[in-house]
Amino acid sequence: MASPEWNGGGRTATSFGRKGAAITPGATDLDPIAKAVVMTTTGDITIVPADNATSVTITFTACPVGFIPPYQVRRVTACTGTCASVDA
Repeated sequence: MASPEWNGGGRTATSFGRKGAAITPGATDLDPIAKAVVMTTTGDITIVPADNATSVTITFTACPVGFIPPYQVRRVTACTGTCASVDA
């Protein structure tokens, strides 16, 4: 499992992120685990939360631009819109 890069130093799980990246949905864990995922277009998103060892997915439908799932995200398995991660 990917380790959270933001877990060291003065950065904490509740601090703001310092980096971002476009996400390609799939079966691979994000590295580092994302503090947040932001929908940059309208659509659906399916995620695996960071602490979910069993890979149970959660789907959010008809998400507006700017929607942020209320989880730290280990994996995005599907996204019908466009989404980006917030890390470190």
